[in-house]
Amino acid sequence: MNNFFRLAITIGFIFSLLPSVSCSNADTETINEKISSQLLAQVNLRKEQISDPTSDRLELMRNMGMRVENLETQRIFIHLSQELNQSQVEELEAMNIILYLDSWIPPVGAHPTGFILADMPVDKLGGLAEKDYVVRLDTADRQLEPNGGSQPQVE
Repeated sequence: MNNFFRLAITIGFIFSLLPSVSCSNADTETINEKISSQLLAQVNLRKEQISDPTSDRLELMRNMGMRVENLETQRIFIHLSQELNQSQVEELEAMNIILYLDSWIPPVGAHPTGFILADMPVDKLGGLAEKDYVVRLDTADRQLEPNGGSQPQVE
């Protein structure tokens, strides 16, 4: 299958999954605005693979650079206007979200938000997005491979 055709199928599949996140007791449109479309697609792929495993979906996930060793967990960036306080840390940890506190990057220059790296159970996406101190959620689950092309020659 040529790469263009495979990419078209992948994009169509991803967009067919986008509206399936559920949030409780909050304005769904506002919550969904906090979640990047790529994160939403990856979480939905994980959920589908857990409930109905297929080798094609697993291959798609790998081709997208997703880690597939633990489907129940998604690596994310949590964007915040300020560093988490202790009660917020405890609240997120109670949701079984693993925070990498030493990864905090504060807001700088033209970037109004900072961010922290975390591992989140896939079923907690909606609940995390409902938190008023969370500005945005994005995927940090991208495995990059070195380019197989030739390296520039140093003379």
